[in-house]
This record gives sequence, structure tokens and C-alpha cells, in this order.
Amino acid sequence: MGETPHSTGSHAPSNRVEAPSMMRVAPLLLPFKTSLSMPGSKSLANRAIIAACLSPGETVIEHATLCDDVRLMVENVRKMGCLVQEEEGPTERLRVSGGIPQTPTQAELWCGNAGTTVRFLTSLACVVPGEWVITGDERMQKRPIGQLVQALRSLGADIESPNGCPPLRIRGGVIRGGAVTLDASTSSQFLSSLLLIAPALPEGLSVTLSGPLASPSYVSLTLAVMHAFGIAVTNVGESRFTVSPQPYSSPKHYAVEGDWSAAGAFLVLSALMRGSIDYTNVDPHSTQGDRAVVDALKLLSTPGDFHVDCTDVPDQVMNLAVFASFRKGTTIISGAKNLRVKECDRLAVLSKELAKAGVAITERDDGVEISGGAPLNTNPVLDPNDDHRMAMAFAILGMLGKGVTIAHPSCVSKSYPSFFRDLATVRASARAVVIIGMRGAGKSHLARRLASALHLSAVDSDSEIEREIGMKISQYIQKNGWPAFRAIEEQIIDRCLTRGTVIAVGGGAIESAVTRERMKNCLVIWMQMSEKGAINRLKLTKRPPLTDLPLDQEVRQVLARRDPLYSACADIVLPERVPFKHHVSCILDELRSRLPLSST
Repeated sequence: MGETPHSTGSHAPSNRVEAPSMMRVAPLLLPFKTSLSMPGSKSLANRAIIAACLSPGETVIEHATLCDDVRLMVENVRKMGCLVQEEEGPTERLRVSGGIPQTPTQAELWCGNAGTTVRFLTSLACVVPGEWVITGDERMQKRPIGQLVQALRSLGADIESPNGCPPLRIRGGVIRGGAVTLDASTSSQFLSSLLLIAPALPEGLSVTLSGPLASPSYVSLTLAVMHAFGIAVTNVGESRFTVSPQPYSSPKHYAVEGDWSAAGAFLVLSALMRGSIDYTNVDPHSTQGDRAVVDALKLLSTPGDFHVDCTDVPDQVMNLAVFASFRKGTTIISGAKNLRVKECDRLAVLSKELAKAGVAITERDDGVEISGGAPLNTNPVLDPNDDHRMAMAFAILGMLGKGVTIAHPSCVSKSYPSFFRDLATVRASARAVVIIGMRGAGKSHLARRLASALHLSAVDSDSEIEREIGMKISQYIQKNGWPAFRAIEEQIIDRCLTRGTVIAVGGGAIESAVTRERMKNCLVIWMQMSEKGAINRLKLTKRPPLTDLPLDQEVRQVLARRDPLYSACADIVLPERVPFKHHVSCILDELRSRLPLSST
């Protein structure tokens, strides 16, 4: 699909599949049509796991994609005494036997760089009896969690945090609950973490926010999951939440929605390529805030200067930045200051790496500013800094622009292990490309070179015919005549015109009305040839003549008949005067110029 490994490495955590340390993503530049199933939302899955662990009885969590972050949550709640079984099948599922474990134990809960995991487990560890150490990798040990720690302490938790970041030491089972004031302006996960354990607190919970709430939509997800597990939450706007002591009640089965955060990358690709993807498991009425990316893309699809507030969709900033790179006008993306404390400083990394690709981008305190339409560089090496959202956005940039090489692409397994496989599915569904023109024009050679540049498959119809008939075409024509050959040529071309294919067809294929009709759904490239050029090329071939006329007269008649048909079918014309070595670059430039919002 255009992902070419340069070398292998061991930069990924041990639970990741071995992956190349460098991956090239080549341009596509062709409309496509396919269907995809998005991974289950890790945000919903991890909330459901906490709720299921606190619910007596068994809960089956359906479509819980076992990405890195979900696996970390599962591994750690098991260490705390919760029973969770992984079941693989048509859809991944988790079977959770819930209820708070009452036998005290102790364990180190390693959370890697999974922010949701470490924050949710911090509160859960306060209600589960035992001695717990919560830690993570070097980046996690710099991500602030002090506001949550302070709130838990005021509720009676026994928790130590020397510098307001992991590692944390917690003695569980002593927290009582009550009223607390919380600063959730850095992360809404602090509030979600408290809400999830609130029903299990002897005194319940009343939370008053001291300032603005970061990413309110994620709190809506938390409330939706709690509601599914029988919990009533009283909230006054977005500033006060009250939960009385009450038992969780398992719904028995909980289905995790497809992830709108993941869909955002493909929505950008579709919008710019006029592609079509049927998302089989994404709910258009979801409470996931990231579905607002659809409206943002509609806004940005017209020329002009726009300001997009991403307060409620921070995970879409990277995707929207890629989209803005191709549109005409200046795009200011704001409301994303909390991205500086994610898997990496996303605003700094985004600005640095997109600039390598030639994007005119300026880093702002809470976002970025992009002047779209700047010429892009060919195949820059972009480092996502082990950030899954960054790697996916860079891959889309490569598909739309002039290709990119992504360092350590395995980081996508944090939320979307099958991302590059699904990207390959999109590439394979691209509109077929047909190369037409007179015999000897070089169609087969061009098909191979263009297919290589687009990372599609190349087919030569004449070769397929000879494979089918078991002899040379010239032998077949001498034995059976031209009409029989044209009939079998028509059948085989129809069979070969599949998506994701660049096909070179015989010079006379254009005379079939059936073939011309079939090519209407393809991108057709005509390699022009003059009478003189055709005569010179045909002198070198061994194909039987079409008539009994001298070669020059035959060529003149054939061109007079075929050129109007070539012209009528062609989407792109390659004049004979253009050197062959420039043909592929000319085609790619023409395809780029057809991007709806691009001037690159």
C-alpha cells in the first residue's frame, strides 16, 4: 500500500507486533471507494472496564479493540484482583467478573504513556484495598496529575506523589468521599476518574469545578457509560456533579462504539480525494465529541480564512492541520493547549514535523496557524514522537502530498493496531487507471512505473491475453483472425479493470464500445502519438497488420479512426513531445492539481 520498511527496530513496547522502524507512505491521489470498521473507542472501552470491575456479576464488553491502551488497562485491573478474560473472534470482547476485590494485595501498575489508564487507575486504586504503585514511562513521569491527587486526598485517600506526577503510592480502601473542588482545566480525565468511582464511595461525591472544563465531550462519554451501568449522576451545567452512594448494575452486554477519533484521519482523506468510505460501526449520533470533525471539515471546505476552536475535539487537531495544509486560506486552530501534556507536546511536534514537509505552519500557545497551499516537499522523514494520533495524521499527509517516511510507525497500536492495514485497504480500492494509445507508445512500461509510484498493481492486457490463450497474440490472430482476438480482448480487459490497478490496454481496445463504457469509471491516460511516431514504432513490432494497405496508409486510417475515440475517453493527455522520463511526474502533478482544495 505504499508502506515500505527501511529497517527493523525494537522501539515499540513488548506487547506490540514487530514493525519496521521506518515506513514510507506513498501518494495515492486517486478517488477510492471502500468500507471500513473503525477500532472500538479506547476512551469508551476503558471507561466500560472500570464500570464493569465495579459492577457485581459478569459483563461482556463487545468490540473492545485490544490496542495498547486497552491492554494496559486490562493487565493492571487484573493485578488489582479483577477477573478479565480476553476473547477473540469476529469482534474482540472482554468478559469481566466484577465486584471490588476485598483481599488486600500489592502490585506495581505500569501504565506506559497511557494517560487515560493512569488517571482512571489512580482513583480506582483508592477504593480497592491494597498497596499500589502507579507508574509509567519517562514521558508519563512528566505528565501532571497533581490536581487529581489533591482532590482524592481531600476525599480521604492515602496517596503520595512527590512532584505531582507519577509514580504514585496509594493505600487503597480508606477513601470516604464527600465534597471537593477540582481544577479540570488541564484534563477532563481528572473529573471522569472521580465520577467513575463515586458510586462506590461511602459518602458519595459532590464535585465543583473551579474553572473551565477541558474537553467536556469526554465527560459526556463518562456519564453515558455510567448511565449504561445503572448510575444516576446529578449535574448542574458543566460545573457541578453529584453522585450518591449506589451500586453499579451490569448491563450484561456493553457494545463499544467505533472510534470517531480514528475515523477523523480517513474523513480528511475522503474529503480531499472525493473518496467514499462506508464506516460500518461509527454512530453518527454518538456522544463522542470527535464526530464534530465532520462539521469542521465542511467549514474548511470553502476558501477563506477560518478560526476553528478545538476545545471539544483536541484529538482532531492533527487531522485538521493536515486538511488545512491543502486548503486555500489561513486556518487558525485554537483551544488545544492541553495537547502539550499528551503523549508528546503535540503542538510543538506538529509544528516542527509539518514544517519539514513544507507546510507553512506557526505554533501558537493553544494551537497552530497554517497558510494552506504551500508547495510540499518530497518524502520528508517525519517523527511522530511515539504519538499514535501524530503518526496517523502524517500518513494521511503522505497519501495526499508527495509521500512521507514515518519514523517508528508502530506507535499507532496505542489506539488503532490495524491502521496501516486499513490504509492499504483504501489504497487497493482506488479508481482503476487505464493507459490507452497506439501500439508501441510505451503503455506497458508507463503502467509499471506509474503503478510503482502509486503503490498499486500493474497489469498489461496483452500479457493477460497471452496467458489466457496459451500462445502469442500474433499466432492467435493468424489462426483465428482479428474479430476473435477483439472478442477475447474485450472480455479480459473487463476482468482486469478492477480497483487499485493500473492497466495498459492494446491500441485497438478503444474501438470496443463495451470497453469504452467500462472505462467511464476509470482514470484514462492517453499517450499521444503522431503518424510518423506510430510508423517508426510499428516497424519494430511483430503484430500482424490490420489491413493489406502499406504501413503509412494503414497508420493514417487507424489514427483517423482512433484518435477521436482516444480523445473522448482521456482524462489526462501525454503529448508525444513530453520525454518519457517525465511522464510519471506529469501525471502525479496533474492528479495533485485535481485535489479539491489544493494548489500544490
